[in-house]
Amino acid sequence: MGRKEFKGSITVFFSMVCLLFLSLICATVESARVQGAKAQAANIIGMGNFSLLGEYENGLLESYGIFSLDGSYGEGAFRIEKVKQRLEEYLSYNADPKKDVFFPWHFDPWNLELTDSEVSGYALLTDEKGEAFYQQAVSYMKANAAVLAIDKLFEYTKETKEIKNWQEKYEKSQKNSDDEIYQLEDKKRKKLEAMESEAQEAKENGTEIVLVPEEPKNNPLKEIAKLRKKSTLEIVTWDKEISEKKINIRNFPSKNRNRKGTLKLEKEHSGLISDVLFREYLMMHFPDYLSDGEGTALDYQLEYILGGKNTDKQNLKYVVNRLLLIREGMNYLYGLQNQNMSMKTEGLAITLTGFLGIPALTAATKHALLLAWAYGESLVDVRILLDGGKVPVFKDTSTWALTIENLGRITEILREGARDKGKGLNYQEYLRILLHMGSVSSQKMRALDMIQAELRATDQSPHFKAENCIVAIETNTVWNCRPVFLSLPQAVMGVSGKRTGFVQKGSITY
Repeated sequence: MGRKEFKGSITVFFSMVCLLFLSLICATVESARVQGAKAQAANIIGMGNFSLLGEYENGLLESYGIFSLDGSYGEGAFRIEKVKQRLEEYLSYNADPKKDVFFPWHFDPWNLELTDSEVSGYALLTDEKGEAFYQQAVSYMKANAAVLAIDKLFEYTKETKEIKNWQEKYEKSQKNSDDEIYQLEDKKRKKLEAMESEAQEAKENGTEIVLVPEEPKNNPLKEIAKLRKKSTLEIVTWDKEISEKKINIRNFPSKNRNRKGTLKLEKEHSGLISDVLFREYLMMHFPDYLSDGEGTALDYQLEYILGGKNTDKQNLKYVVNRLLLIREGMNYLYGLQNQNMSMKTEGLAITLTGFLGIPALTAATKHALLLAWAYGESLVDVRILLDGGKVPVFKDTSTWALTIENLGRITEILREGARDKGKGLNYQEYLRILLHMGSVSSQKMRALDMIQAELRATDQSPHFKAENCIVAIETNTVWNCRPVFLSLPQAVMGVSGKRTGFVQKGSITY
Protein backbone atom coordinates (compact mmCIF):
# COMPACT_ATOMS: atom_id res chain seq x y z
CA MET A 1 0.00 0.00 0.00
CA GLY A 2 1.50 3.33 -0.98
CA ARG A 3 2.23 6.10 1.54
CA LYS A 4 0.40 9.40 1.15
CA GLU A 5 1.91 12.75 2.04
CA PHE A 6 -0.03 15.86 3.15
CA LYS A 7 1.05 19.46 3.21
CA GLY A 8 0.19 21.71 6.19
CA SER A 9 0.53 25.34 7.08
CA ILE A 10 -0.34 27.78 9.88
CA THR A 11 -0.96 31.44 9.49
CA VAL A 12 0.81 34.15 11.44
CA PHE A 13 -2.51 35.25 12.87
CA PHE A 14 -3.26 31.81 14.25
CA SER A 15 0.25 31.63 15.69
CA MET A 16 -0.32 34.89 17.52
CA VAL A 17 -3.66 33.70 18.81
CA CYS A 18 -2.04 30.52 20.12
CA LEU A 19 0.65 32.54 21.85
CA LEU A 20 -1.99 34.77 23.44
CA PHE A 21 -3.97 31.75 24.65
CA LEU A 22 -0.84 30.09 26.00
CA SER A 23 0.14 33.33 27.76
CA LEU A 24 -3.34 33.59 29.26
CA ILE A 25 -3.18 30.00 30.47
CA CYS A 26 0.27 30.58 31.99
CA ALA A 27 -0.92 33.77 33.71
CA THR A 28 -3.95 31.93 35.09
CA VAL A 29 -1.81 29.04 36.31
CA GLU A 30 0.61 31.52 37.89
CA SER A 31 -2.23 33.27 39.69
CA ALA A 32 -3.51 29.94 41.01
CA ARG A 33 0.03 29.00 42.00
CA VAL A 34 0.44 32.25 43.98
CA GLN A 35 -2.81 31.57 45.84
CA GLY A 36 -1.56 28.06 46.56
CA ALA A 37 1.74 29.53 47.73
CA LYS A 38 -0.12 31.71 50.20
CA ALA A 39 -1.95 28.66 51.52
CA GLN A 40 1.37 26.83 51.69
CA ALA A 41 2.88 29.74 53.63
CA ALA A 42 0.01 29.52 56.12
CA ASN A 43 0.70 25.79 56.50
CA ILE A 44 4.40 26.46 56.97
CA ILE A 45 3.67 29.02 59.68
CA GLY A 46 1.37 26.54 61.42
CA MET A 47 4.06 23.86 61.31
CA GLY A 48 6.71 26.33 62.44
CA ASN A 49 4.67 27.56 65.41
CA PHE A 50 3.76 24.02 66.34
CA SER A 51 7.40 22.94 66.13
CA LEU A 52 8.45 25.95 68.20
CA LEU A 53 6.06 25.18 71.04
CA GLY A 54 7.01 21.53 70.67
CA GLU A 55 10.20 22.45 72.53
CA TYR A 56 8.20 22.60 75.79
CA GLU A 57 9.76 22.36 79.24
CA ASN A 58 9.80 18.61 79.83
CA GLY A 59 10.17 18.68 83.61
CA LEU A 60 7.14 20.95 83.98
CA LEU A 61 5.03 18.63 81.86
CA GLU A 62 6.15 15.40 83.52
CA SER A 63 5.76 16.62 87.10
CA TYR A 64 2.79 18.97 86.83
CA GLY A 65 1.06 18.33 83.48
CA ILE A 66 1.64 21.92 82.33
CA PHE A 67 2.88 22.92 78.87
CA SER A 68 5.18 25.92 78.37
CA LEU A 69 8.17 26.98 76.29
CA ASP A 70 11.16 28.26 78.26
CA GLY A 71 11.77 31.70 76.75
CA SER A 72 15.33 31.66 78.09
CA TYR A 73 16.14 28.25 76.56
CA GLY A 74 17.65 27.06 79.82
CA GLU A 75 19.87 30.11 80.37
CA GLY A 76 17.67 32.01 82.84
CA ALA A 77 17.47 35.30 80.90
CA PHE A 78 14.35 35.75 78.77
CA ARG A 79 15.21 36.36 75.09
CA ILE A 80 12.42 36.77 72.59
CA GLU A 81 15.12 37.14 69.89
CA LYS A 82 16.12 33.52 70.53
CA VAL A 83 12.50 32.47 70.08
CA LYS A 84 12.38 34.37 66.79
CA GLN A 85 15.62 32.71 65.65
CA ARG A 86 14.26 29.24 66.38
CA LEU A 87 11.04 30.10 64.55
CA GLU A 88 12.93 31.23 61.46
CA GLU A 89 14.92 27.98 61.43
CA TYR A 90 11.74 25.93 61.36
CA LEU A 91 10.13 28.18 58.75
CA SER A 92 13.14 28.16 56.41
CA TYR A 93 13.38 24.37 56.38
CA ASN A 94 9.68 23.99 55.68
CA ALA A 95 9.75 26.71 53.01
CA ASP A 96 12.71 25.21 51.17
CA PRO A 97 12.45 21.39 51.15
CA LYS A 98 15.81 21.01 49.40
CA LYS A 99 17.70 23.10 51.95
CA ASP A 100 20.90 21.29 53.01
CA VAL A 101 19.87 18.39 50.75
CA PHE A 102 21.43 17.65 47.33
CA PHE A 103 18.63 16.65 44.98
CA PRO A 104 19.10 18.11 41.47
CA TRP A 105 15.78 16.91 40.01
CA HIS A 106 13.59 18.41 42.70
CA PHE A 107 10.86 20.77 41.52
CA ASP A 108 9.31 23.22 44.01
CA PRO A 109 6.11 24.69 42.52
CA TRP A 110 5.79 27.32 45.28
CA ASN A 111 9.19 29.03 45.15
CA LEU A 112 8.62 30.67 48.53
CA GLU A 113 11.25 32.82 50.20
CA LEU A 114 10.98 34.04 53.81
CA THR A 115 12.16 37.67 53.93
CA ASP A 116 11.21 38.69 57.47
CA SER A 117 9.58 37.32 60.59
CA GLU A 118 8.74 38.44 64.10
CA VAL A 119 7.11 37.15 67.25
CA SER A 120 4.53 39.91 67.46
CA GLY A 121 2.96 38.72 70.70
CA TYR A 122 3.33 36.15 73.47
CA ALA A 123 1.61 35.16 76.70
CA LEU A 124 3.41 33.97 79.83
CA LEU A 125 2.53 31.47 82.53
CA THR A 126 2.50 34.19 85.20
CA ASP A 127 0.30 36.67 83.31
CA GLU A 128 -2.77 37.95 85.18
CA LYS A 129 -1.58 36.42 88.46
CA GLY A 130 -1.05 32.97 86.99
CA GLU A 131 -4.24 32.80 84.93
CA ALA A 132 -2.59 30.74 82.14
CA PHE A 133 -1.41 28.25 84.77
CA TYR A 134 -4.91 28.12 86.24
CA GLN A 135 -6.48 27.46 82.83
CA GLN A 136 -4.11 24.59 82.04
CA ALA A 137 -4.51 23.08 85.52
CA VAL A 138 -8.32 23.05 85.21
CA SER A 139 -8.08 21.57 81.69
CA TYR A 140 -5.75 18.89 83.06
CA MET A 141 -8.24 18.01 85.79
CA LYS A 142 -11.17 17.84 83.38
CA ALA A 143 -9.18 15.54 81.09
CA ASN A 144 -7.57 13.31 83.72
CA ALA A 145 -9.76 13.36 86.80
CA ALA A 146 -13.22 12.65 85.45
CA VAL A 147 -13.86 10.22 88.30
CA LEU A 148 -13.86 13.02 90.89
CA ALA A 149 -17.13 13.33 92.76
CA ILE A 150 -17.85 17.00 92.07
CA ASP A 151 -20.99 16.95 94.21
CA LYS A 152 -18.97 15.72 97.16
CA LEU A 153 -16.37 18.43 96.60
CA PHE A 154 -19.10 21.07 96.56
CA GLU A 155 -19.97 20.09 100.14
CA TYR A 156 -16.66 21.58 101.25
CA THR A 157 -17.56 24.92 99.69
CA LYS A 158 -20.93 24.89 101.46
CA GLU A 159 -19.38 24.01 104.84
CA THR A 160 -16.81 26.76 104.39
CA LYS A 161 -19.42 29.51 104.85
CA GLU A 162 -20.73 28.08 108.14
CA ILE A 163 -17.22 27.41 109.39
CA LYS A 164 -16.22 31.03 108.70
CA ASN A 165 -19.35 32.26 110.45
CA TRP A 166 -18.74 30.30 113.66
CA GLN A 167 -15.02 31.00 113.60
CA GLU A 168 -15.79 34.73 113.65
CA LYS A 169 -18.42 34.25 116.41
CA TYR A 170 -15.93 32.36 118.55
CA GLU A 171 -13.24 35.03 118.16
CA LYS A 172 -15.74 37.76 118.99
CA SER A 173 -17.08 35.85 122.01
CA GLN A 174 -13.56 35.19 123.27
CA LYS A 175 -12.70 38.88 123.08
CA ASN A 176 -15.93 39.92 124.78
CA SER A 177 -15.42 37.33 127.53
CA ASP A 178 -11.88 38.52 128.22
CA ASP A 179 -13.06 42.14 128.34
CA GLU A 180 -15.96 41.30 130.65
CA ILE A 181 -13.84 39.32 133.12
CA TYR A 182 -11.18 42.03 133.05
CA GLN A 183 -13.79 44.64 133.96
CA LEU A 184 -15.03 42.46 136.85
CA GLU A 185 -11.54 41.78 138.16
CA ASP A 186 -11.48 44.98 140.24
CA LYS A 187 -14.79 44.13 141.88
CA LYS A 188 -13.55 40.56 142.52
CA ARG A 189 -10.29 41.83 144.05
CA LYS A 190 -12.10 44.22 146.40
CA LYS A 191 -14.53 41.49 147.48
CA LEU A 192 -11.69 39.08 148.23
CA GLU A 193 -9.82 41.73 150.22
CA ALA A 194 -12.93 42.42 152.28
CA MET A 195 -13.47 38.70 152.94
CA GLU A 196 -9.84 38.16 153.93
CA SER A 197 -10.01 41.17 156.27
CA GLU A 198 -13.18 39.79 157.86
CA ALA A 199 -11.55 36.39 158.26
CA GLN A 200 -8.50 38.00 159.91
CA GLU A 201 -10.66 39.92 162.38
CA ALA A 202 -12.53 36.75 163.28
CA LYS A 203 -9.26 34.96 163.87
CA GLU A 204 -8.04 37.72 166.17
CA ASN A 205 -11.27 37.44 168.15
CA GLY A 206 -10.66 33.70 168.51
CA THR A 207 -13.28 32.64 165.98
CA GLU A 208 -12.22 30.49 163.05
CA ILE A 209 -14.31 31.00 159.88
CA VAL A 210 -13.60 30.03 156.27
CA LEU A 211 -14.99 32.62 153.92
CA VAL A 212 -12.68 31.86 150.98
CA PRO A 213 -12.94 28.20 149.88
CA GLU A 214 -9.89 26.36 148.64
CA GLU A 215 -9.40 26.63 144.89
CA PRO A 216 -9.95 23.34 143.00
CA LYS A 217 -6.84 21.48 141.94
CA ASN A 218 -5.97 22.08 138.25
CA ASN A 219 -8.24 25.06 137.78
CA PRO A 220 -9.29 24.70 134.09
CA LEU A 221 -9.19 28.44 133.43
CA LYS A 222 -5.64 28.73 134.73
CA GLU A 223 -4.49 25.68 132.79
CA ILE A 224 -6.00 27.03 129.58
CA ALA A 225 -4.50 30.47 130.25
CA LYS A 226 -1.04 28.86 130.46
CA LEU A 227 -1.58 27.00 127.18
CA ARG A 228 -2.73 30.12 125.35
CA LYS A 229 0.69 31.68 126.02
CA LYS A 230 2.49 28.79 124.33
CA SER A 231 2.96 28.05 120.64
CA THR A 232 0.06 26.00 119.33
CA LEU A 233 2.41 24.07 117.04
CA GLU A 234 4.54 22.94 119.99
CA ILE A 235 1.45 21.98 121.97
CA VAL A 236 -0.07 19.74 119.28
CA THR A 237 3.17 18.17 118.02
CA TRP A 238 5.23 17.88 121.25
CA ASP A 239 8.27 15.76 120.40
CA LYS A 240 7.33 15.05 116.76
CA GLU A 241 10.01 15.76 114.17
CA ILE A 242 9.27 18.81 112.03
CA SER A 243 11.06 19.64 108.79
CA GLU A 244 13.69 22.38 109.10
CA LYS A 245 13.78 23.12 105.36
CA LYS A 246 14.03 26.77 104.40
CA ILE A 247 13.94 28.58 101.07
CA ASN A 248 14.64 32.06 99.77
CA ILE A 249 11.32 33.39 98.49
CA ARG A 250 12.61 36.79 97.43
CA ASN A 251 12.70 35.95 93.70
CA PHE A 252 9.55 33.85 93.61
CA PRO A 253 6.69 34.70 91.22
CA SER A 254 4.36 35.63 94.10
CA LYS A 255 6.89 38.13 95.48
CA ASN A 256 8.15 39.73 92.25
CA ARG A 257 6.81 42.11 89.65
CA ASN A 258 6.91 39.51 86.92
CA ARG A 259 7.56 40.08 83.22
CA LYS A 260 4.28 40.56 81.39
CA GLY A 261 3.30 39.08 78.05
CA THR A 262 1.77 41.07 75.21
CA LEU A 263 -1.10 38.70 74.39
CA LYS A 264 -4.35 38.41 76.31
CA LEU A 265 -5.60 34.85 76.47
CA GLU A 266 -9.25 33.87 76.47
CA LYS A 267 -10.50 32.44 79.75
CA GLU A 268 -12.02 29.10 78.90
CA HIS A 269 -12.53 28.08 82.53
CA SER A 270 -14.02 30.19 85.32
CA GLY A 271 -16.51 29.97 88.13
CA LEU A 272 -17.03 27.75 91.15
CA ILE A 273 -16.58 24.40 89.38
CA SER A 274 -13.25 25.51 87.91
CA ASP A 275 -12.07 26.75 91.30
CA VAL A 276 -12.97 23.40 92.86
CA LEU A 277 -11.05 21.53 90.16
CA PHE A 278 -8.03 23.82 90.48
CA ARG A 279 -7.84 23.20 94.20
CA GLU A 280 -8.06 19.46 93.58
CA TYR A 281 -5.12 19.89 91.21
CA LEU A 282 -3.17 21.46 94.08
CA MET A 283 -4.13 18.57 96.37
CA MET A 284 -2.89 16.06 93.77
CA HIS A 285 0.44 17.67 92.88
CA PHE A 286 1.83 19.17 96.08
CA PRO A 287 2.86 17.23 99.22
CA ASP A 288 1.81 18.16 102.76
CA TYR A 289 2.78 17.40 106.36
CA LEU A 290 1.33 13.88 106.29
CA SER A 291 2.31 12.97 102.71
CA ASP A 292 4.50 9.93 102.14
CA GLY A 293 6.71 11.76 99.65
CA GLU A 294 8.94 14.74 100.31
CA GLY A 295 9.58 17.83 98.25
CA THR A 296 13.02 19.01 97.25
CA ALA A 297 12.66 22.69 98.15
CA LEU A 298 10.06 22.33 100.92
CA ASP A 299 8.34 19.25 102.32
CA TYR A 300 5.07 20.93 103.31
CA GLN A 301 4.16 22.51 99.99
CA LEU A 302 0.38 22.64 100.41
CA GLU A 303 1.02 24.40 103.70
CA TYR A 304 3.22 26.88 101.81
CA ILE A 305 0.43 27.53 99.30
CA LEU A 306 -1.80 28.37 102.26
CA GLY A 307 0.72 30.26 104.40
CA GLY A 308 3.35 31.65 102.04
CA LYS A 309 6.18 31.51 104.62
CA ASN A 310 9.78 30.62 103.80
CA THR A 311 10.16 27.62 106.14
CA ASP A 312 8.26 24.37 106.56
CA LYS A 313 7.89 25.04 110.27
CA GLN A 314 6.33 28.48 109.81
CA ASN A 315 3.91 27.19 107.18
CA LEU A 316 2.85 24.28 109.38
CA LYS A 317 2.41 26.71 112.28
CA TYR A 318 0.16 28.89 110.11
CA VAL A 319 -1.99 25.91 109.09
CA VAL A 320 -2.20 24.56 112.65
CA ASN A 321 -3.42 27.93 113.91
CA ARG A 322 -6.03 28.06 111.14
CA LEU A 323 -7.18 24.52 111.94
CA LEU A 324 -7.44 25.46 115.61
CA LEU A 325 -9.67 28.42 114.75
CA ILE A 326 -11.91 26.19 112.64
CA ARG A 327 -12.30 23.69 115.43
CA GLU A 328 -12.80 26.37 118.09
CA GLY A 329 -15.72 27.82 116.17
CA MET A 330 -17.40 24.48 115.54
CA ASN A 331 -16.79 23.19 119.09
CA TYR A 332 -18.15 26.44 120.50
CA LEU A 333 -21.28 25.91 118.39
CA TYR A 334 -21.73 22.43 119.88
CA GLY A 335 -21.15 23.69 123.41
CA LEU A 336 -23.82 26.37 123.08
CA GLN A 337 -26.36 23.79 121.96
CA ASN A 338 -25.52 21.13 124.57
CA GLN A 339 -27.56 21.42 127.76
CA ASN A 340 -25.37 19.00 129.70
CA MET A 341 -22.25 21.07 128.99
CA SER A 342 -24.12 24.20 130.01
CA MET A 343 -25.05 22.66 133.36
CA LYS A 344 -21.50 21.47 134.05
CA THR A 345 -19.90 24.80 133.23
CA GLU A 346 -22.47 26.57 135.38
CA GLY A 347 -21.77 24.24 138.31
CA LEU A 348 -18.01 24.76 138.05
CA ALA A 349 -18.48 28.53 137.70
CA ILE A 350 -20.50 28.56 140.94
CA THR A 351 -17.75 26.57 142.66
CA LEU A 352 -15.10 29.01 141.49
CA THR A 353 -16.93 32.30 142.04
CA GLY A 354 -20.30 31.71 143.75
CA PHE A 355 -18.90 32.41 147.23
CA LEU A 356 -18.14 35.99 146.12
CA GLY A 357 -21.79 36.83 145.64
CA ILE A 358 -21.22 38.54 142.28
CA PRO A 359 -23.77 37.05 139.82
CA ALA A 360 -22.26 38.87 136.83
CA LEU A 361 -18.86 37.31 137.56
CA THR A 362 -20.37 33.83 137.85
CA ALA A 363 -22.15 34.25 134.51
CA ALA A 364 -18.97 35.56 132.86
CA THR A 365 -16.96 32.66 134.33
CA LYS A 366 -19.50 30.17 132.99
CA HIS A 367 -19.08 31.56 129.49
CA ALA A 368 -15.30 31.65 129.87
CA LEU A 369 -15.34 27.98 130.88
CA LEU A 370 -17.38 27.10 127.81
CA LEU A 371 -14.88 28.94 125.60
CA ALA A 372 -11.97 27.28 127.40
CA TRP A 373 -13.60 23.88 126.99
CA ALA A 374 -14.04 24.48 123.26
CA TYR A 375 -10.39 25.58 123.06
CA GLY A 376 -9.16 22.48 124.90
CA GLU A 377 -11.27 20.19 122.72
CA SER A 378 -9.91 21.97 119.64
CA LEU A 379 -6.32 21.33 120.73
CA VAL A 380 -7.17 17.64 121.06
CA ASP A 381 -8.81 17.74 117.61
CA VAL A 382 -5.75 19.25 115.93
CA ARG A 383 -3.49 16.77 117.72
CA ILE A 384 -5.65 13.94 116.34
CA LEU A 385 -5.45 15.38 112.81
CA LEU A 386 -1.66 15.68 112.94
CA ASP A 387 -1.50 12.08 114.18
CA GLY A 388 -3.33 10.96 111.03
CA GLY A 389 -6.75 10.68 112.67
CA LYS A 390 -10.14 12.11 111.77
CA VAL A 391 -12.36 14.78 113.27
CA PRO A 392 -15.93 15.55 112.13
CA VAL A 393 -16.83 19.13 111.23
CA PHE A 394 -20.01 18.96 113.33
CA LYS A 395 -19.63 17.08 116.59
CA ASP A 396 -22.09 15.09 118.67
CA THR A 397 -21.97 13.31 122.01
CA SER A 398 -20.11 10.31 120.57
CA THR A 399 -17.33 12.38 119.01
CA TRP A 400 -16.72 14.90 121.82
CA ALA A 401 -13.45 13.83 123.47
CA LEU A 402 -12.76 16.09 126.47
CA THR A 403 -14.71 16.08 129.75
CA ILE A 404 -14.89 19.12 132.02
CA GLU A 405 -13.08 17.09 134.69
CA ASN A 406 -10.16 16.47 132.29
CA LEU A 407 -9.97 20.07 131.13
CA GLY A 408 -7.68 20.88 134.02
CA ARG A 409 -5.20 18.18 132.93
CA ILE A 410 -5.32 19.06 129.22
CA THR A 411 -1.53 19.39 129.01
CA GLU A 412 -1.05 15.78 130.11
CA ILE A 413 -3.71 14.55 127.68
CA LEU A 414 -2.09 16.37 124.75
CA ARG A 415 1.32 14.96 125.64
CA GLU A 416 -0.06 11.41 125.55
CA GLY A 417 -1.44 11.93 122.04
CA ALA A 418 -4.52 10.55 120.37
CA ARG A 419 -5.49 6.99 121.22
CA ASP A 420 -8.58 6.90 119.01
CA LYS A 421 -8.22 7.90 115.34
CA GLY A 422 -11.86 8.99 115.35
CA LYS A 423 -14.19 9.52 112.42
CA GLY A 424 -15.01 12.39 110.10
CA LEU A 425 -12.48 14.34 108.00
CA ASN A 426 -8.74 13.76 107.96
CA TYR A 427 -5.92 16.31 107.80
CA GLN A 428 -5.92 16.51 103.99
CA GLU A 429 -9.66 17.12 103.92
CA TYR A 430 -9.27 19.98 106.38
CA LEU A 431 -6.55 21.37 104.11
CA ARG A 432 -9.09 21.27 101.31
CA ILE A 433 -11.45 23.35 103.46
CA LEU A 434 -8.64 25.85 104.12
CA LEU A 435 -7.99 26.08 100.39
CA HIS A 436 -11.67 26.85 99.78
CA MET A 437 -11.51 29.53 102.47
CA GLY A 438 -8.49 31.17 100.80
CA SER A 439 -7.90 33.27 97.69
CA VAL A 440 -7.49 31.51 94.35
CA SER A 441 -5.23 34.35 93.14
CA SER A 442 -2.66 33.85 95.89
CA GLN A 443 -2.88 30.07 95.56
CA LYS A 444 -2.08 30.24 91.82
CA MET A 445 1.07 32.27 92.38
CA ARG A 446 2.27 30.31 95.40
CA ALA A 447 1.81 27.08 93.47
CA LEU A 448 4.04 28.57 90.77
CA ASP A 449 6.54 29.42 93.54
CA MET A 450 6.75 25.76 94.48
CA ILE A 451 6.95 24.62 90.86
CA GLN A 452 9.82 27.01 90.22
CA ALA A 453 11.64 25.97 93.40
CA GLU A 454 11.24 22.27 92.63
CA LEU A 455 12.39 22.49 89.01
CA ARG A 456 15.35 24.72 89.86
CA ALA A 457 16.51 22.06 92.31
CA THR A 458 16.90 19.56 89.44
CA ASP A 459 19.85 19.15 87.10
CA GLN A 460 17.48 19.37 84.14
CA SER A 461 16.20 22.93 84.78
CA PRO A 462 18.56 24.77 87.18
CA HIS A 463 17.66 28.20 85.75
CA PHE A 464 13.91 27.70 85.43
CA LYS A 465 11.71 30.75 86.03
CA ALA A 466 7.94 30.71 85.78
CA GLU A 467 7.90 34.26 84.38
CA ASN A 468 9.97 33.05 81.38
CA CYS A 469 7.45 30.37 80.40
CA ILE A 470 5.68 31.12 77.11
CA VAL A 471 2.23 29.55 76.72
CA ALA A 472 1.07 31.24 73.49
CA ILE A 473 2.65 33.11 70.57
CA GLU A 474 1.50 35.24 67.67
CA THR A 475 3.74 35.62 64.62
CA ASN A 476 4.00 37.88 61.57
CA THR A 477 5.96 36.73 58.50
CA VAL A 478 6.76 38.38 55.15
CA TRP A 479 7.16 36.17 52.08
CA ASN A 480 8.32 36.50 48.48
CA CYS A 481 6.92 34.20 45.84
CA ARG A 482 9.25 33.94 42.82
CA PRO A 483 7.43 33.61 39.45
CA VAL A 484 7.39 30.25 37.66
CA PHE A 485 4.96 30.52 34.70
CA LEU A 486 5.34 34.22 33.81
CA SER A 487 8.13 34.05 31.20
CA LEU A 488 5.74 33.70 28.24
CA PRO A 489 3.10 36.19 29.51
CA GLN A 490 5.91 38.63 30.24
CA ALA A 491 7.29 38.38 26.70
CA VAL A 492 3.96 38.34 24.87
CA MET A 493 1.63 40.42 27.05
CA GLY A 494 4.09 42.56 28.94
CA VAL A 495 2.99 41.16 32.30
CA SER A 496 5.29 42.19 35.14
CA GLY A 497 7.70 39.46 36.18
CA LYS A 498 8.31 40.80 39.67
CA ARG A 499 8.06 38.60 42.70
CA THR A 500 4.82 38.59 44.63
CA GLY A 501 5.12 39.67 48.25
CA PHE A 502 2.58 39.03 51.00
CA VAL A 503 2.24 38.91 54.80
CA GLN A 504 0.99 35.90 56.75
CA LYS A 505 0.04 35.86 60.41
CA GLY A 506 -0.11 32.85 62.70
CA SER A 507 -0.84 32.03 66.34
CA ILE A 508 -0.83 29.01 68.62
CA THR A 509 -1.68 28.35 72.26
CA TYR A 510 -0.96 25.37 74.46
